[in-house]
Amino acid sequence: MSRRKTNTKMSYTKIARFFAAIFLLFFLAFSISNKLNSAIANINITISKNDDNKTLISKKDIRYILKSELGYDINIAEIKQLDLFKLERILNRDDRVNKADMYLDKHNNLFIDIEQKQPIVRIDVTNGHDFYLDYKGERIPVSDVFRVPVVTGYIDKYVPDFLKHKKHNLNAVLNVAQRIHDDEFLTALVEQVFVDKDGSVTIVPKVGRDKILLGQAEDLDEKFYKLKVYYEQGIRKIGIDKFDELDLQYSGQILERDTDT
Repeated sequence: MSRRKTNTKMSYTKIARFFAAIFLLFFLAFSISNKLNSAIANINITISKNDDNKTLISKKDIRYILKSELGYDINIAEIKQLDLFKLERILNRDDRVNKADMYLDKHNNLFIDIEQKQPIVRIDVTNGHDFYLDYKGERIPVSDVFRVPVVTGYIDKYVPDFLKHKKHNLNAVLNVAQRIHDDEFLTALVEQVFVDKDGSVTIVPKVGRDKILLGQAEDLDEKFYKLKVYYEQGIRKIGIDKFDELDLQYSGQILERDTDT
């Protein structure tokens, strides 16, 4: 008799668990459906600042890119309509964006975090279509005036894979720009970089002499070391405007020239 009661209790327990599981599945399905059909509560767009607190891309630009992809303003989108991974890829394709992250919280708030690219040099193009390069050599359209060195002269046309072509002189430009960007002294010193037909590089400082000749973009560690030593020691003795031209092309020496004589 006791065994029958035990079996009956076990049967009731199994049935109760079964219906509880069915109810839970129904509740989860309902919750998910309700979540997917609900609208976005708020949109929070955060854009990282560059070194000089300027922005390449605005919140308005981000909304426009998303609207162009969706066909309607993202403010009125339902959760089920949003493929966040796809929208991230769309934002990451923009030349101004280094990385985009999109996610929803439990209150249906949509967060869009944008890490924008950092220009380190501006390339002056004769037809007026100037552009920036970031540290990785990626092209950035000019949308604001950033305080970075300007490169002029004989510059090869930009192609996305120029880093793979050793003879493309944007490699030399990027190499010089990276060295300048990484050094506080050089960042404060350099106004312009000129590239000649033969690929030789000349620096135009913000103050003082007319130009500093680097020659080919090689042995830059030695050349920039000589330049820093010269400014730290030599200028104390002769002054910043004594010579118009400083030549760092030759190993182990610095040539000073007065172009007026």
